[in-house]
Amino acid sequence: MANESNYKKTLKYLIILIVSSVIVVDLFIVLIPDAHTQHAIAIISLNITGATATGLGVIAVLRHGMSGSHGKSYLFLTIGIALWFAADLGIMYSYFVLNVDEFKQITLLDMLWLGGYLFLIFHLISIIRTIRIKNLSITLTIISAVIIGFVIVNLVSFLPIPESFLNNGVIDAAKKGYGLSDLVVTILYPILDLCLIVPSITILLNIYREYHHSVPWVLASVSLLVNAIADNGYTNDYINGSASALPWDLFYIADFIIMSGALFWYNRYHITDYISKKNKKNEYIN
Repeated sequence: MANESNYKKTLKYLIILIVSSVIVVDLFIVLIPDAHTQHAIAIISLNITGATATGLGVIAVLRHGMSGSHGKSYLFLTIGIALWFAADLGIMYSYFVLNVDEFKQITLLDMLWLGGYLFLIFHLISIIRTIRIKNLSITLTIISAVIIGFVIVNLVSFLPIPESFLNNGVIDAAKKGYGLSDLVVTILYPILDLCLIVPSITILLNIYREYHHSVPWVLASVSLLVNAIADNGYTNDYINGSASALPWDLFYIADFIIMSGALFWYNRYHITDYISKKNKKNEYIN
């Protein structure tokens, strides 16, 4: 297993790479003067970062396999990210081939995103099952505070529902081009974000003493937080009838970059250590 100084050195360069990548890519997109070109570059960047995260996930699954306590968790994580990436590929195809700029109604792509959330939740649950909750009271207190804060922020952002959605108790779908079902699916995203944030915090609070284990979870948690900010922002814009991919695509790009960092750490240390221990065990048996 790599020593502490090796961990810290790798972490230092990894953080520098993540931060610089996010700044360079997002600034490059923001500084593009033409709105159409800006949107196109954002979509391409989103798919490149999504492909990177998905590729690292596939490598992790192939290297680790389905055995061990984390085999299924890596698989669930990779499937979740892959579904999100597939949805982003759909956006790129729609924009460049079908000339569709923004979706105002729910589509098959939403099913891919929602499915991605489901597998990511499975991933987090599978991790929680492998750890011991050391500080139950502290964990419950912090999680309760997070849930209450999350609900308050969303209520302040989303309520009251704009009058454009309500017309004497009947949903006015004609004005905005979408209806109640579209609103319900859109509001599902922040709810699912909370379903990811809560178990992530639970894991962080109970493995913080294990340095090489905590690093990818810190990165993954930051990634999920960035995703939650983007989902809340986009949902708020959607409800108010001003849905736009920018600036929220910048957050999703950062989300994939940070998640790629977490997956790199998994491959570099967790899985490498697992393979090394497995090989030594096989040598001992033989």
